[in-house]
Amino acid sequence: MKNRRGSVIVVVLVLITLASLLLARFMEDNSLELSMATREIDRQRLRVDAMSELELALAVVAEIRSIDLNKIHAPSQGFEDPHAYLGIPPRDGLEVTFEYEDESSKLPLANLDKNSLIQILFALGLEQRDADRVADAIVAWTSKKYESLEEEATDAAYQRAKLSFKPARRALRSFEELRTIGVAKDFFFDENGSPTPLLEAFKGCVSLYTFSDTNINSASDTLLLSQGLDLNQIAKIRAKQDTMQKRIVGTPPYFRVTREVREMLGANAPIRKFDDEIHLMWVHVTVKEGRAKCRINALVAIRDDVTYTGPVADPDADPAIDASAAAGARISTSTTAASTAQDGTTSSGTSATNMVSTLTRTTNSITPGVILPTPVTIALGGRTINQSLNYPFKILRWSEDNGPAASTPNSIP
Repeated sequence: MKNRRGSVIVVVLVLITLASLLLARFMEDNSLELSMATREIDRQRLRVDAMSELELALAVVAEIRSIDLNKIHAPSQGFEDPHAYLGIPPRDGLEVTFEYEDESSKLPLANLDKNSLIQILFALGLEQRDADRVADAIVAWTSKKYESLEEEATDAAYQRAKLSFKPARRALRSFEELRTIGVAKDFFFDENGSPTPLLEAFKGCVSLYTFSDTNINSASDTLLLSQGLDLNQIAKIRAKQDTMQKRIVGTPPYFRVTREVREMLGANAPIRKFDDEIHLMWVHVTVKEGRAKCRINALVAIRDDVTYTGPVADPDADPAIDASAAAGARISTSTTAASTAQDGTTSSGTSATNMVSTLTRTTNSITPGVILPTPVTIALGGRTINQSLNYPFKILRWSEDNGPAASTPNSIP
């Protein structure tokens, strides 16, 4: 009898243990699913908030530009903190950070000749001989009319490669192309294929986009040095900027006209490639709520003179094709797209991916979060309504980091 009672107790204990394990597993699975669902909801909500904050920043930039001679010079012009400018705080619980990066503080790579490239590479620390070789290889890659003096960067060398190819014969469309250019690849990438400090410095001085002039308000010392300014002249510019940052009454904390710089440095100062305004800039918006976070990065064309090297015909079929012809191609907003990677990061590219119920292409504008039909007019009560939005800027590139990718990838033009 006692043995039977002991067996029953053992069986009951085993059943209780199994039930406990099953219950613990059930709770764990449900907790994980609940956490994932909550995180997805937070991600989508913060993504909308980030887009709204970007629109707010661009609205402030547009207003400041409209009241200040149609020019944007620097964030200190008043758009550093759009909420402070408008006197409207973010919604409760939301932490917002705005960052601005002036892409037009660089020199357009497509506009640089061999000597200009040599000057930049020399200013970045390369020996004169090495700077000559790298510049020679880059020019040979982009121009149909120039043959490299370096054996590794000739057409014949590319043909002898394991996978033969031809030079692009147009301006660079990506810094990754430098991996393919003979001589240059040995300086911009190490033996493991990782970018060298030289490449990062080079990217800080040149832009793949083309615009008329470089903004001297945000140009780096290295860039100024490469254009012929000496250390004394650069020191004068920095000292003047430091003085202007003190907000003397009636003095803006930036150069409003390049004449100010010329008067300070002398009539012969080599600043012909510089002006005083932003043509193209990155706007970075980061929103946080609790542990959730979303970051949006948009490359915004402030002026209409910004261009990007477009696709070109086969240079063998069209001998008129050259880098200079391709460099002037007007930006086509309908040929770029972005897709969400597995890690949740979205980056722009040249795919034809359509936007998923977030944006729509129009001939006039691109704006996150606004769906616009094809521009038409509708007669209502004797009135004509335009269905297009007169958006002040073009968003040329877009990326976002908002956590794990959703089940349906997001994309934008």
